[in-house]
Amino acid sequence: MKRVIRVFLWVGIALSLGTWAICQTSVTLTAPSPGPSYDGIYVSPYYATVGGVANTPVVCDDFGDDSTLSTWNASVTPFSGLTAPTGTSWSLAGKGLSPYDAVAWLTTQVFAQVPGSTGQVIDSFADWAVFDPSGVASYLLSNPVTGGPLTTAQLCTDIFGSAGCTTTWVQANGGLLATAFGEAVPVGGYGLEIISPDKPGTSTVCKAESGCPAQEFIAMVPEGGAALAYLLLAGLCCCGAIHMRSKRPIGGISAA
Repeated sequence: MKRVIRVFLWVGIALSLGTWAICQTSVTLTAPSPGPSYDGIYVSPYYATVGGVANTPVVCDDFGDDSTLSTWNASVTPFSGLTAPTGTSWSLAGKGLSPYDAVAWLTTQVFAQVPGSTGQVIDSFADWAVFDPSGVASYLLSNPVTGGPLTTAQLCTDIFGSAGCTTTWVQANGGLLATAFGEAVPVGGYGLEIISPDKPGTSTVCKAESGCPAQEFIAMVPEGGAALAYLLLAGLCCCGAIHMRSKRPIGGISAA
C-alpha cells in the first residue's frame, strides 16, 4: 500500500511540474501526403501517431529541417506553465519564450482555418517565419508564385508587413508576425505541447537546424479522459526515469 501511495505521489509531482519535458515518446509522421501544399511545400497541419495516439494533428515550427513519413523519438514539453523554454529544439538554438508564444498563437490560427484554405497556407508560413524569417523569405523569393489566389508578393506582405521578403523583418514592419508577437497569452495558456525530436539513438533533444532527424512540431494537449490517461502515463514515465536514474552512478517527403 505504501508503495502505491509513493507512486501516486510521484505522479502528482510530475503532473504539477508543467515546465518539464514529460518524457521521450515515439512519433510517426503519417501525413501530409496527400495534403495541402503551396509553392512545392506541404503546409500544416500534418498528422502523426504520437505516443501511440494515431491521427494527431501537428503543426511545424521548423523550416530548416526536414521530416519524412518515418518514426523517430521525441521529447514532449507542455506550454502550460512554461516560463522559459527548456529542452526544446529552438531553445537549444538560443531562442527564448516570446517566439514560442508567437508560434503558439499562430498554431491556434492554423487549427482554426478551413483545411487547405489560403488562410491556412499563410498561417503555416508565418509559423515557420517566427524562428527563421530569413529562411522563409529567401525560399519565397527564390521560388516566386506569380498567379492564382495567393502570389508570393501577397504572402510576403501578409507575413512580414511593409518589409515584404526583401529586408530583415522587425516588429515595426507589421504583418502577421507582428500580430503574433503582440498577442497576450490567454488565461489558462494555449493547451498545446511542443514535440522536439531527439538526436538519433539518444534521449537528448536535437538543436533546430542542425541536421535533426525531423522537425519540431506543436500539438494540442489531449482533452477529457484521454488527457488524464495521457498525463498519468507521462507521470509514470517520468517517475520511472527518476527511479532508474537514482540507481545509477552520477556521471521521404519534405514537410518544409
